[in-house]
Amino acid sequence: MKKAGSSFRRVLALLVAIASVLFLLFIFFATRSVLDIWDRMQLLPPTLFYTYTTIIVAFVLATIWLIWKLLKPVSTNSSHDIDNISKESVIEDIEHAEKQGMDTAQLRRELEELESRKETGTIFVALFGNVSTGKSSIIKSLLPNAEIDISVRGGSTQEISQYTWSSSSGDRLVLTDLPGRNEASGSLDELSNDEAVRAQIVIYVTDSDLSRTQFNDIKELQSFGKPLIIALNKSDRYNDEEKQLLKQRFEERIESDAQLVFVQSGGEEEVIRIDKNGVESVQVRPRKAKIEELAEAVQQEIDTQSGLLNQLRDASVFVLVKQKLDAEKVGFRQEKAAAIVKSSTRKAVMGAMASVSPGADIVVQGYLGTRMVKDLCELYNAPVKQLDIDKFLDFSQDQLKKSIPIILAVAGNGLKAFPGIGTVAGGLVHAVAYGMIFDALGKSVTKTLEQRGQLRAAPAALTFKEMLSENLESRAKLFARLVFEQREEHK
Repeated sequence: MKKAGSSFRRVLALLVAIASVLFLLFIFFATRSVLDIWDRMQLLPPTLFYTYTTIIVAFVLATIWLIWKLLKPVSTNSSHDIDNISKESVIEDIEHAEKQGMDTAQLRRELEELESRKETGTIFVALFGNVSTGKSSIIKSLLPNAEIDISVRGGSTQEISQYTWSSSSGDRLVLTDLPGRNEASGSLDELSNDEAVRAQIVIYVTDSDLSRTQFNDIKELQSFGKPLIIALNKSDRYNDEEKQLLKQRFEERIESDAQLVFVQSGGEEEVIRIDKNGVESVQVRPRKAKIEELAEAVQQEIDTQSGLLNQLRDASVFVLVKQKLDAEKVGFRQEKAAAIVKSSTRKAVMGAMASVSPGADIVVQGYLGTRMVKDLCELYNAPVKQLDIDKFLDFSQDQLKKSIPIILAVAGNGLKAFPGIGTVAGGLVHAVAYGMIFDALGKSVTKTLEQRGQLRAAPAALTFKEMLSENLESRAKLFARLVFEQREEHK
């Protein structure tokens, strides 16, 4: 073993030596070539010299730019591209969804609420943050007469509450006390997010250095481009040096115009009192509130961005409505697509029961197949030409040819499971086969439209082939039952 290890080290040392020599030779030859080229360039006329130098520099810069583009991280905020979302585009999307049968009443109310807030001229400020960070206590400090439940237990705020506050300059503000982020029930985060989006200014409250979750929350709020103030509560726990370090760390992690302010929201604190006899007792006393820095930051945002606050809030609400609409579209389209596929498949089965000859021609040229593909493309707002449909059905027929014998055999076996069928007639077998074909065809088109946003003939045909061969026996029994029931009804 020792000899083997020693031999390996000798071979490794030899390889290192050879690699070093080769590298040095490369450096020597490269240096000589560069110097040789430079000497030759000195002999060129000035015009040719500078032209050649410019070409080399341009090539190097282009290479560096290309490498930077390849290594540049992909932006994750494309879904919040505010510049491309306007009131007109959102209303147009809502109207299109209504034509398809979607219930958009809630989205309409969202836009109406936006208009209502704009008419009042009031500035809406949302307090956002994790549970027990002191959001309610801050509002209590600003509005001493407001009845707010402040509890040392996490999550004392269980619903959205609003309080009116007049700033020192006379501006009328509505402070929205949001439920604590990460409530135990897990159902309040969406409400808090939505209300934070509807506000014109967001105050994110924390009582410690930012965690990863809080940092992600702030990045999400920043993507809407509205004024954001980070309020670090319980600041009495830090001295001036520690505050400076926290502010420096904050500026390093948050690359934006967000402000960091230190506040002490008041509330109550426990103190240990020792009397003259040396007996200790625990007493609860009010803690002095220090929120002047926060009030000044809010006023500064109002004064410096008064003309932009409404625009920023409107843009954020439009993004919110668009996101909700897109999310609801997914479920609606899936449900509607399943109904279209089911209806078309049933019609194909019933039509095939009267057919006496097999044939995959219905997949390529049949009216039902073409109509189903058109309906699905219309549902997904994906314009499609008849040529594209014919191309897809042509590809699908090629995929189907090899599978027809297997499908017919499986369909026949499926029909034998039902009493009263007797010797399986050709028309019934074809009806089951058509049911399996249409079901796979419709689902493949739906999946392609969901993934690509438009009908792509080749990928959709490959998906059709995969779905056609999945769960053959169970699908054959399903459509055999349908054929059996239809046959019994028409006896």
